[in-house]
Amino acid sequence: MEKSDLESLVRRCGERYVSRRLQIQVKHSADVLGPGVGSFHLENVEWCLAIFGGVVKLLGGWNQGTSNTKDHRIIISRVKIRGLPKSFHGLKVLHLSDLHLDAPGGMGDHIGTFCETLKYDMAVLTGDFRFHTHGSYYAVFREIECLMKHLSCRYGCYGILGNHDFLEFVPRFEAQGIRMLLNEATLIEKDGAGIWLVGLDDAHFYGVHDYAKAFSNIPEEAVKILLIHSPETLEDAHGYGSDFVMCGHTHGGQVCLPGGRPIWVNTKCPRTYWGGAWTYGEMQGYTSKGAGSSGVPIRFNCRPEIVVHHLECNCAE
Repeated sequence: MEKSDLESLVRRCGERYVSRRLQIQVKHSADVLGPGVGSFHLENVEWCLAIFGGVVKLLGGWNQGTSNTKDHRIIISRVKIRGLPKSFHGLKVLHLSDLHLDAPGGMGDHIGTFCETLKYDMAVLTGDFRFHTHGSYYAVFREIECLMKHLSCRYGCYGILGNHDFLEFVPRFEAQGIRMLLNEATLIEKDGAGIWLVGLDDAHFYGVHDYAKAFSNIPEEAVKILLIHSPETLEDAHGYGSDFVMCGHTHGGQVCLPGGRPIWVNTKCPRTYWGGAWTYGEMQGYTSKGAGSSGVPIRFNCRPEIVVHHLECNCAE
């Protein structure tokens, strides 16, 4: 990261946040136990993943498993939001999560081609852009550039960092047109009305999420749409008045039993929030099963997904 980019991030987010994020990246990016709310990080245990991949190959499932990672499913989700300004009724939000773009190569163009067939007004990317949690990440920059060539977002493209991502991604991503939200909020305006889009940094491994900072300047009565990487801090999300939450991280299990029952998800929260639409009190949310794969580049009984959320006014109001 260039010195000027680092200085810009310090001015924007504060020295304490930037320093802590970078320290954890250097010291803990390949650790099994992190300082975040997640208790165990299997994706950092390379020998275990290698053994699992070897077993899949011995059983003859490798080719099918890797093929499944490109068998994307398009999900259309309709979300009725109390207090949504009428000018935002019908706003379509493309939701991409857990892209893990650098494994296998070419995923940027592959996913982007799917997106070109869809109608949407803005896009959100809820973290985990690279396959590994440590090591070289330059292939991600090439893939994100390919992906962004396919996206057309009238009201912008926004992203947050996940537990696989480094702070160094931010300047390169923003140069490609992705506004990264680092415990920040931005006002989306349309026809004189507005809604707030809030983005939190990773809570699962890094533990650098800051709800108080992100929500500090938002009027209490405003509609608040929240981006978090993992559905592990929903109590805080609800407490700060979020109306709709978009997240990912779980991959829906990625390798599931027949019928889609996950064998294991790397998430410390109830099963209700592992995938698809859910409610937490009056707060609504959606956990994407992810557009990519992690740990081992395979999927079974759990198709990758690309989601478009249609925001709608609550007709009962």
